[in-house]
Amino acid sequence: MNVKLAVLADYATTTAEGKLVICGVFDTVFAPSAPVVHHSMYLALRVDSHPGEPAKHRLVIRLVDPDGNLVIPELDAKFDLGPAADRSQSGGLQLVLALPNVEFKTMGRHAVDILIDDRFEESVILNVERLPEPPTKPSGNEE
Repeated sequence: MNVKLAVLADYATTTAEGKLVICGVFDTVFAPSAPVVHHSMYLALRVDSHPGEPAKHRLVIRLVDPDGNLVIPELDAKFDLGPAADRSQSGGLQLVLALPNVEFKTMGRHAVDILIDDRFEESVILNVERLPEPPTKPSGNEE
């Protein structure tokens, strides 16, 4: 198994036809200061399997701050790829995880770490940064 796609977005879903729909991909959250709550965030994943791979797997997702502390509780889930006959060719699994109202207590580089079967597969970096200062307007008194 390997992660083919992992992104954070404003919205993501899968259609009845199995298409992954992703809107508003981002890697930075801007805020005037910390803590800051990001109200709507989705993690969209595409995981590919290889022929002959076991059916049962474990997925762990951790959102960590710059010091490695969990920002939200760890997600630990099991998934099944289906009967062996269906796994004679490469396949894939698309996952969408809604992450509402995430509170970031510190500024800096955060990461969404993705592990499959206790093996690190991917990290999606998310920077939490201060809002840039707006440019100052000339007062009109300069000569």
